[in-house]
Amino acid sequence: MPVLSFNYATLKDTGAFQDYVTKAASLMKAANVEVIVRAKYADTLLGKTKAEHVSAVFRYADMEAAKGFYSSEEYLKIVPLRDRACEMSIHFYDE
Repeated sequence: MPVLSFNYATLKDTGAFQDYVTKAASLMKAANVEVIVRAKYADTLLGKTKAEHVSAVFRYADMEAAKGFYSSEEYLKIVPLRDRACEMSIHFYDE
């Protein structure tokens, strides 16, 4: 069953974040991860206003592929860059 990954990043260092996105995008392309959407927060209509952040949704073939991507040796190498660039949360949803 396909799995969607909803990722939210509150930026700490814009330049480092762009570097992280470039590296992560390359890994995602190699792993056949589908980019559904990438967006920058604009406003809140209902609920608590969020801090400025960016969001992205990615599609994986299944949960094993999703978790495998984030635990891969290649991805783990860019985790320190990600953590320096932003505070990120990653949530999985069955599609």
